[in-house]
Amino acid sequence: MKLVIFADYGLDDACATAYILNNRAEYESIDIIPIGGNVESGRALANARKLLGAARADGIDTSGVRLVDSTAFSQPFCRLPSVHGNDGIGDILPNLFSCPVPSIEYTEFLKELAGEYRILSLGPATMVVHMLGNAKVMPCRPTVIMGGCTREEPNYNGREFNDALDMSAFEKLLGYNHVAATLDTCRHEKFNYINRHFDGTRLFGKLVNRSIELAAARHNDRCYIYDLIAAYALITPEEFEVKTAGTVHELHYTGK
Repeated sequence: MKLVIFADYGLDDACATAYILNNRAEYESIDIIPIGGNVESGRALANARKLLGAARADGIDTSGVRLVDSTAFSQPFCRLPSVHGNDGIGDILPNLFSCPVPSIEYTEFLKELAGEYRILSLGPATMVVHMLGNAKVMPCRPTVIMGGCTREEPNYNGREFNDALDMSAFEKLLGYNHVAATLDTCRHEKFNYINRHFDGTRLFGKLVNRSIELAAARHNDRCYIYDLIAAYALITPEEFEVKTAGTVHELHYTGK
């Protein structure tokens, strides 16, 4: 099965991507589409290249991975350096490694998309909805979305960040078959990393530790790496159940 990831790179997107690459047994190929959101789409693409270079240097298997360049399309973004660092991914990855994966233009990607595939949406829904409206085939399983706050306190102008940047697209995305790791899903004590520390010699641990450092500088009692939790739900769906809240099919952690 193919996996298509929409990510607005974003330190939390980087954590999620590293986690998926370390746990990708089910997926024969992964197409990563950097999009606008936490940073502008061009910066997201540059960050994805830097991340994948660091992943290869860390010994992570990047075979079957491609980058899809969507920068020709207008996309919303809003930088949040206190959350993601000045470069979007925590200011910890050097530009020392060339990108080890091939790249394809988004329009060409749409033409060749076929067979069984899964979608993971980690940013605003602009490009996800565009793909779903223009692809010749549909995903074989529900799209996993990060977004759709229904009860917990919102984190951006009264909404969840990914919803707020393109509400129209997000509402359209909820009309497709989906499950959502909402803020409500993520704010479970299982996922509060504030007092944890990971192996900083490996890429995943380095990214998570930086997320914890930035979170601790804002508040000393919580660190929820939202996109990482959505990736966790993608890889281990048996640990979640789905409950419907309005138009959102919301994931709830069960620990099973």
